[in-house]
Amino acid sequence: MRWRNGDQGYGIVTKVLHWATVALLAAQLAVGYVMDDDADVPDVDCDPAGEDRSGGDTTDAEEDRFDQLEEACEQAQDVREQDADDAVGSAWSDLWSGGGSGSATDGGASNLLDPSGWLTLPAWHVLLGLAIVAIGVLRVVWRRATPLPPWDARLTRTDRKVLHHAERILLAMLFVVPATGIALVVGSTDLLPLHIAAHLCFYAALVAHVGVVVRRRVVGRMLWGRATAIR
Repeated sequence: MRWRNGDQGYGIVTKVLHWATVALLAAQLAVGYVMDDDADVPDVDCDPAGEDRSGGDTTDAEEDRFDQLEEACEQAQDVREQDADDAVGSAWSDLWSGGGSGSATDGGASNLLDPSGWLTLPAWHVLLGLAIVAIGVLRVVWRRATPLPPWDARLTRTDRKVLHHAERILLAMLFVVPATGIALVVGSTDLLPLHIAAHLCFYAALVAHVGVVVRRRVVGRMLWGRATAIR
């Protein structure tokens, strides 16, 4: 098998980039749909130890100290809840600010690492998004560097048009979906409809692409063989 595309079909590099994209997208979608489970914040009892002795048994200075401790605890809990509500935005901020280098147990920020030291789901969501953009760039560069192989003979003219346009949309969505996601976390929740619309465009193009490939039974051309249908 050759490294570059040619009359024999797709080369190794194109196939690796194709299936790496599929793997990254599958992982990103899986993380995105289960990510809310990672944002739960346990309730914290902010009543300071010894406060139950108040009511005549403590001095004014002790009462003030208890109040300060309780207020500090409640403020910290509010911050944790805000981070949980915008977990992806917090992970994005920590990633670029260099925060979260330690786990929550050793004093580091917990927006990137959980208490056990593993990356949180929001952190994975951010990193996978950046990886998708990176592989999108690689695919565009490689496309410029090597010609496309011939169409598979089993594809009709209509099939070729559908695949051509679906592929362009899918490639564009490798940039648009992460970009709208980034705009959402660093901008405003008002941008959520734009992010959803980008997902819908991606899914529509994916259905069209997979539909033709499966119907014409040419999916194996991205794995082996000489002729090809997915470009």
